[in-house]
Amino acid sequence: MELPAIDICELSKSYDGIMAIDQLSLSIPQGSIFGLIGPNGAGKSTLLQTLMGILLPDRGDACILGKSIQDAGPDIRQQVGYVPDFPSMYPMFKVKEMFTLAQKLYKNWDESKCRTLCNYFKIPTGKRVRTLSRGMKVRTALVLALSIRPQVLILDEPTAGLDPVARRAFLKAMIDEAAEGGTTVLYSSHNLNDLEQTADHIAVINQGKLLLTCSVDELKSSIHKSQVVFATDNLGEKVIDSLPGLIEVEQQGKIYTFTVSGDQQAFRKALADLNPAIIEPVNLSLEDVFITYMKKEGYSYDYAI
Repeated sequence: MELPAIDICELSKSYDGIMAIDQLSLSIPQGSIFGLIGPNGAGKSTLLQTLMGILLPDRGDACILGKSIQDAGPDIRQQVGYVPDFPSMYPMFKVKEMFTLAQKLYKNWDESKCRTLCNYFKIPTGKRVRTLSRGMKVRTALVLALSIRPQVLILDEPTAGLDPVARRAFLKAMIDEAAEGGTTVLYSSHNLNDLEQTADHIAVINQGKLLLTCSVDELKSSIHKSQVVFATDNLGEKVIDSLPGLIEVEQQGKIYTFTVSGDQQAFRKALADLNPAIIEPVNLSLEDVFITYMKKEGYSYDYAI
C-alpha cells in the first residue's frame, strides 16, 4: 500500500493554554490536491506551520513522505515547497538574487521552469523584494516553491491579495504541477470557489479539531436544496418537521425552500406524499454546502469568504 504524502497523528499545539490544534489526525494521499477550510482562528495556519517545522507540536506527530516532522532531515526539506500567507524573503535582495540563492540551496532546482514561471506570472526579476506588492510576493514565492520540483507543496491562503486574473493563473499553475509532476498539494483557503475548482479532497477544522474529511463531491452530494410549490400556503409545522433529513425551511406564500441532508430519495418520497405542484432542485455551491453543514453541526458564526 502506498504511504500517504502527509500523515498526521494526534497532533496538538497550544498557545498560553489555548488549544490551536487539538489531537488532530489526518491522512493526505499522494498526488492529491487537498483543501483545508475553516473559520478564522480554526488552527489552519498553525497546522501548516507545524508541518513545516516552524512550530513544534506539544504532542503527537506528523510524517511527510514517510519522515517525522520532528526529525526530518535536509532530504525531506528539499522535497517540500512552502508558500506562507505573508511570504518572508530578504527585502534588500533583488528577485533574481532570491532565485540565485535558491538555486544554490536546492539540488533539484529547475532553472528552465523558473524562467517559464517568471514569464507566466510576469515577475519583475530586477526589482528588490521590499518594493513588491503582497500579491507579487506571493507569486514570487510560488515560483520559488515550484522551481525546486517539490513532491509536496504546502500553501497557506495562497490566493489572498491576488487580483482575479492572477488568482486564476496561480490556481492553474498549482493544478498543472499536481497533474504533471504528481505533486501533492495541501492548501488552506477562505475562498471556497477556488477549492471547488481545484481540490479533490477537503478537511474541515474548527477550534483546532477535525470535523470532517471527504471528497468535494461527497460533501456536495450530502446536502440538497429544493424549491417546492404546494396548493396550500399552510402545511403545518408537524407536517414539515416530519420530512426526513430536514435542516431548514423557508416559506414565501405557497413556495417552500427545503434544505435537507442524508437520503435524498427518502425525502423526495415523503415530499411526494404531500402532493406538491412543482419540485425544482436548487444547485448549491461548495460555499453554500459548507455553511449549511456548519449550521447542521451546531456551529453558529459568520463565515467570512
